[in-house]
Amino acid sequence: MASDVQSLLSQLQLNNYTSLVIVVAISYDYCLTFSREVTYIWQRPWTKVSTLFLLIRYVGCLFALALAFNQSGFIPGPVKV
Repeated sequence: MASDVQSLLSQLQLNNYTSLVIVVAISYDYCLTFSREVTYIWQRPWTKVSTLFLLIRYVGCLFALALAFNQSGFIPGPVKV
């Protein structure tokens, strides 16, 4: 019984760490490429391609972050068994 609980909690912790890695990787990518985005997207005339790029980039980011947080097994507070 204790082994099952321990296994479950370790899986939840691994899931939390995986979600954190996803969030950090996405944030890091956005920080690295934001200056290029300003140069090539924001400072040029608005086109359908610019709209599509921004839609895919930011809606995709929000979706990935929401999925990372919703799929994590974070349990606030103490775990009661």
